[in-house]
Amino acid sequence: MKQRLQFLTASSRFLFVLLLLAVTFVFAMFQGGKVSWSIFYILLPFVLYSCLLFFYPLGTMTVQRQIVSKTLERGGKLDIKMQIERNFPFPLLYTIVSDKWEDPSIAKLAGEKGKRLFLFGFRKKIEWAYVIEDMPRGEHVLQGVDIEVSDFFGWIRKSKLLENTETVLVFPKTRDIHYVPIQAQYDRGSLASPFSLVKDTTMATGVREYQSGDRVTWIHWKSFARTQTLMTKEFEDRQSEELMIVLDARKSNLLEEEIELAASVLKEASTKQVNASFLSVSDKIHQFPFVQSAEQLRSVLVHLAKLKPKMDILPETMDMGISMPNGGSVIVITSDPDWTFLQPIVTSLQHAHAVICFAVVDRQQPMTEMQTERIQFLRTKGITVHTLGKAEFADAFREVAS
Repeated sequence: MKQRLQFLTASSRFLFVLLLLAVTFVFAMFQGGKVSWSIFYILLPFVLYSCLLFFYPLGTMTVQRQIVSKTLERGGKLDIKMQIERNFPFPLLYTIVSDKWEDPSIAKLAGEKGKRLFLFGFRKKIEWAYVIEDMPRGEHVLQGVDIEVSDFFGWIRKSKLLENTETVLVFPKTRDIHYVPIQAQYDRGSLASPFSLVKDTTMATGVREYQSGDRVTWIHWKSFARTQTLMTKEFEDRQSEELMIVLDARKSNLLEEEIELAASVLKEASTKQVNASFLSVSDKIHQFPFVQSAEQLRSVLVHLAKLKPKMDILPETMDMGISMPNGGSVIVITSDPDWTFLQPIVTSLQHAHAVICFAVVDRQQPMTEMQTERIQFLRTKGITVHTLGKAEFADAFREVAS
């Protein structure tokens, strides 16, 4: 429908140009004076150019877009370089080129920087670059490049979308967090410990078949040279910590801060080799039972980058789907610490040794009476609650340890 409307508009403009030429010609024929014929001959090249422009195929142009970094963190700069080429050097005058974003908010953020006016002339190639500051988190899609050309007086205007789809993934911003183990466990029983070791790699107790996710440094190369089968060294299980991070991904004014804290905790836990798992709860529940390797961490970060909650209500069934048979600690990140949200979590994870709630708050505004009452109620249920402002994320675990 839109293409048909554009065609009718362009056709009506073309008929207007032809009618204008016909009127000036008839006027010169009947008037017969030098002035009338001068008007006709002066107007003739402009009309001919407009007619040629009407038939000029914009679809023969090709566009190349170079994005310096397709993955960046929230608040980063997006550098884009554009190049448009064509084969036939038809003289183009007023050419407006603009990047077309799927999300109108990004187009608004790009503003006039993503749009450029060129006097193309006979050139076959034009280039330009622009930068978008302070990119928001999310998956942003570039649909193509809009090209609009016009003649001298705007009689003929043509536009064409040159499709060139690109996707820019903006990850949540992560902060350096001083991780302090909440509780370390032996395989038989549990024991509080200041260390967070998963394997004692100083002494191998045997070998087993290689499994996906095993480290290269654990491969037993001597047996591989002998049997041509990858085998992995087995080490004595010493101390480990099981940690589950639950993100309240319902709509909230502080959702970006919640996601930032969750991403930072997961990144630091993966660095410390903690047996971590992740859960995000909004209108749907997304589960990541293992977040240990770099690939698994990236999968969670991609999920957090694309996360767009559609509502602020919980799903009808809050089945966590992940159990903690050996105990462990649960960290809940939310900006609305209500018992309705936390009760299913506590019920599903009965074997957890500790449930800690990080309540993200805006320090520039005082806490409401309802928030204070909810936090006090959770503490009566045995849940440890810590309120955190954005500037306090780095010391979150130090507060827990103290």
